[in-house]
Amino acid sequence: MSEFVHPASQAHERVMFNLALFHFLVPAVLFGTENLWLIFGLSLLGSVLMIASIARKAYSKKLKTELEQAHWQLAWHRCRLLLVSYLIASALFGVSWAILQWQSDDSMRMIQLAIAGWFCLLPISLVIIWLIIAETSALAQARKGIMPDKMKL
Repeated sequence: MSEFVHPASQAHERVMFNLALFHFLVPAVLFGTENLWLIFGLSLLGSVLMIASIARKAYSKKLKTELEQAHWQLAWHRCRLLLVSYLIASALFGVSWAILQWQSDDSMRMIQLAIAGWFCLLPISLVIIWLIIAETSALAQARKGIMPDKMKL
């Protein structure tokens, strides 16, 4: 692998690592806990910190080539879509929670909130599936030294 191609692929490797670690491994490990906020909180915090490191690197002046810069900016652009999916899921959950506060039966409220919670995770799930496919393709392009289509000058 060329010394110019490898740094370009690191952006997409970091996004894939974020997806694998904070969206699959951490929730799977913590699934046995009774505190659901721990699962969501640690996953969200870790993912946001990883995305912040990608954003910082995307605008870094230390990037050596245009190819490397283009791939880091592409990774940051795609991570912004993941952040938007977090916001959409949070808004949907907040609205669901507010509506379900009118439910008089506590056990029924918990059941309905659990079902609504699964539907609220749908935007994140769809973005994760799309990111896995898109980042795998971008990683292959970066390793071959191909400039991303949207970034060609």
